[in-house]
Amino acid sequence: MKNQNNKKNQPLVSVIMPVYNAGSFLVEAIESILNQTYKNFEFIIVDDASTDNSWEIIKKYNKKYSKKIKAYRLSKTLNRGGDACANYALKKAKGKYIARMDADDISHPERLEKQVKFLQKNKNVWLVGSNAWVIDKKGKKIGEKKVPTSYQEIYKQYFIFHPIIHPSVMFKSKINGKKFFYPKKFSANNDYYIFFKLLVTKGFIFANLSDKLLFYRIHGKNDTFSKIKEKFLNTLKIRLLMVKAGYEPKINQWIINFFQAILFLIFPEKILKYIYLLSRGILKKEKLLNIIKLTFKNSIKIPKKLIRLAYS
Repeated sequence: MKNQNNKKNQPLVSVIMPVYNAGSFLVEAIESILNQTYKNFEFIIVDDASTDNSWEIIKKYNKKYSKKIKAYRLSKTLNRGGDACANYALKKAKGKYIARMDADDISHPERLEKQVKFLQKNKNVWLVGSNAWVIDKKGKKIGEKKVPTSYQEIYKQYFIFHPIIHPSVMFKSKINGKKFFYPKKFSANNDYYIFFKLLVTKGFIFANLSDKLLFYRIHGKNDTFSKIKEKFLNTLKIRLLMVKAGYEPKINQWIINFFQAILFLIFPEKILKYIYLLSRGILKKEKLLNIIKLTFKNSIKIPKKLIRLAYS
């Protein structure tokens, strides 16, 4: 009877949130999870040895919501991005489903409710993400991130870009009865690697909801914009690994990869940041061309077709 009661009392969802020096946005992130319409969840926050006031904020919420929030602070930063820190949270997680959350983003109040309903209805789906609004550091909407919703399109797009917005995902906590953990194969991009691998080698089904259930914040210090060239090299390696594993890209996918590589060779990282924003529909092409002209003082002319082809 005790085991049955324990199972009944266990949360269905474990929301896991790695934190590193996110004090400026942390309150909004935490509040957005606490204010979810769906209530059967635990909230696991892991502070990756932040040097700002993040831990003080986390402790305050942990004290106030001790039954809902589990807070942990690492004595030394894992320094491998959010995935390594997330693994610590995954060890503690009890839920059937895992919801990823970033400490600088905001979740829509109905995010968990809609994703749980989808996974409960579609038993063959292992992971579900969503579209997202893009906001600036003040919370103002500045664009949107759109990703394919069907499994077929997601599978097709994986060889061109990551068609999953990572902090929007909810997935099953176990694979063949064993807990899921992120691999530590690359310095970054391990979420791209493991999700792509599960698609190709395990035949797992992914989906994205068309609803914008996340407010994805761009504030200049996002991990996405650090070491961009290194991360792109990781993605190329991952794509080649997946070809060896059985993924069969079309000719046009190879061509797009080729032009992406040219762009990453030509431009410095500060320009690649803006090309990324263009590829996500956040930045207008005209503004990007003006930025390029200012950066290179009109010494280099970049054909619009090259940028359009690489991220079409």
